[in-house]
Amino acid sequence: MRDSSKSALCGIIAALSVSIMLLTYISPFLVYAMPVFAGMFLIVILDEIGGKWAFGTYTAVSLLSFFLIADKEAAVFYVLLFGYYPILRTWLIHKIRNGILRITIKFIVFNLSLFASIGVCSFVFNIDYSEFSEKGMIYLIFVILLMYVLFFIYDFLLAVMTKLYILKVKDRIEKLFK
Repeated sequence: MRDSSKSALCGIIAALSVSIMLLTYISPFLVYAMPVFAGMFLIVILDEIGGKWAFGTYTAVSLLSFFLIADKEAAVFYVLLFGYYPILRTWLIHKIRNGILRITIKFIVFNLSLFASIGVCSFVFNIDYSEFSEKGMIYLIFVILLMYVLFFIYDFLLAVMTKLYILKVKDRIEKLFK
């Protein structure tokens, strides 16, 4: 694939990802869902071009998200949690063969990313998480458990979407961007 085709593909994927992130204006419930979907578009770049181009696209979407999206919490969750994960996941699959070690690394990275996201939202953007302390520790534990469920669903969906992409879409993309 020529560099111009690579740039065009990355631009299209970045535009789609930012458009998905803009959907957070519709409902506050989409703050956590849209970064997940925006990150999935990196599957195309990872498979067609490689990790360096995917990282560049991730960086572009991250910057545009901070500039264009009013809900900074969604942008933070994309940047620190769901945006880079498809790149990391692909790297882990290719470099670490031991499944238990790979899952352990994913779990550690998710924990660090989740608490970094909450910290940045709280201390940098002054997003108020006092509702967690008002509703009690059980509510906080419930929300954290839901984030773990979301992460494992995201990891599963990335695997499924990668297989679907390879089986159904890959040939069409390769024909368009020769």
